[in-house]
Amino acid sequence: MRSERMRQKINCLAAWGLAVLLLTVPARASAAFPDVDENAPYAEAAEYLNDIGVMSGDTNGNFNPDQTVTRAQMAAILCRVLGETEDLPTDGDRFTDVPASYWANGYIVKAAELGIIGGYQDGSFKPGNAVTYEQAVTMVIRAFGYEDEASSAGGYPDGYLAVAQNLGLLNNVGRKNGKSLDRGSVAIIIYNCYHSYV
Repeated sequence: MRSERMRQKINCLAAWGLAVLLLTVPARASAAFPDVDENAPYAEAAEYLNDIGVMSGDTNGNFNPDQTVTRAQMAAILCRVLGETEDLPTDGDRFTDVPASYWANGYIVKAAELGIIGGYQDGSFKPGNAVTYEQAVTMVIRAFGYEDEASSAGGYPDGYLAVAQNLGLLNNVGRKNGKSLDRGSVAIIIYNCYHSYV
């Protein structure tokens, strides 16, 4: 039931994102990131996700496609994808290393409440650590409500990777097993979510 509601929500958000994109097409050429080559595999994804407010550039207008994504940033990205950005929790006791004052505390707690992320056995979340390929794919699969399918396919990490591959979420990303993910790769995965049948 949860996964069907999540899929409906994502489809609705994807339709909304497409509408926003279509309304902003004339402005897109001037809004390009100076550090994103138009032929880069993540170029369209970066522009699209910027246009719909899921991933944006830095204060200099750069997308920084090679910059590593942290676990905290991934939680924030997925909350934005799901439209879970209002009334974020303010408590700081969910994880031992994520105080209430931490910039992503609300996103991390919300993502944990939604079952998208989890912490470590010692009660920490390690928000500043780089998100690995397997962790990011697992978070995305959970966010889109395919955890049961991933568990049936073998669980973490292979079941999650298999489901993501079958859904087309890993198209143009390549296998990055055990490696941290950069913003360009995360942008492609999230973009694929909006453009596949999830």
